[in-house]
Amino acid sequence: MAALCAASLCACPREEPVSIAANGVWPGYQPLFLARDLAYLDRVPARLHETPSSTLALVALRNRSVDGAALTLDEVLLLAQDQIEVRIVLAMDVSNGADVLMSRPEIRDLGDLRGRRVGAESTALGAYMLSRALERGGLTPADVEVVPVALDLHEQTFREGRVDAIVTFDPVRTRLQAQGGRVLFDSSQIPGEIVDVLVVQADVLRSRSPQVQRLLEAWYRALDHLRADPEDACRRIAKRQGVSCREFQRSLEGIEVPDRAGNERLLTGSRPELLAPAERLAGVMLRNGLLRRPVDPRRLFATTPRARRGPP
Repeated sequence: MAALCAASLCACPREEPVSIAANGVWPGYQPLFLARDLAYLDRVPARLHETPSSTLALVALRNRSVDGAALTLDEVLLLAQDQIEVRIVLAMDVSNGADVLMSRPEIRDLGDLRGRRVGAESTALGAYMLSRALERGGLTPADVEVVPVALDLHEQTFREGRVDAIVTFDPVRTRLQAQGGRVLFDSSQIPGEIVDVLVVQADVLRSRSPQVQRLLEAWYRALDHLRADPEDACRRIAKRQGVSCREFQRSLEGIEVPDRAGNERLLTGSRPELLAPAERLAGVMLRNGLLRRPVDPRRLFATTPRARRGPP
């Protein structure tokens, strides 16, 4: 009886898991899934919802079905436009060639796309990448026939010749290149513009800051595992993605993953380093009709939990 009483006195209320939605394909998000596979998220606690596209992760966040999501910075600006209060808590990766506009071999430059069918996801990122590529080629969206193509159909649609070019990313990029696809434009030509971030609902950040901090710690711990034991990490990630280790490793060549110090620079201070790219991105989106009204990206930055070194 005494033992039972002691146990009841020590009982603590069970924390509600922080729920996060993330596209399960993009290589830059894989440390989140690796953290789940290694049970690091159990200690947060956090529940990771895998979505087939970032569009569905965005919808889940809009509907408050989840507490946070892994999104591209342009998608976060769309949320800000609609006055949905989220805060950036982590800069996950910067695309430096992983996002591409690929064409058939006979199409040799961007100018050759005039009058052609170009596939792209019906997302802010798809529209943004296409608009920036066409801009580089002296074209406008009116100069091509834009074909909406869901992410899981990119490879099949391109292979079957239903489009002449497509906006896509790894691991599809690597497979299409092996089939003769030509890269006409990639994110390395617009440095700092395609950034993936983890955002959390503002009220969740206020009420459950310690859990968000432990979530960031789990992310960095997964990155540490990826560096310390790349063979094991690659095996786990490649298996769930259905690719070879070599394909996954090659997909990482097109992205940069900020470390702890990098995140401090990008997200904290009176003028975080990510603010300037966000302001530039908002301007480009407004000029291309991807935003209906001006957005001030400063509202997306707040004092965020800092991940401590060591296990969560």
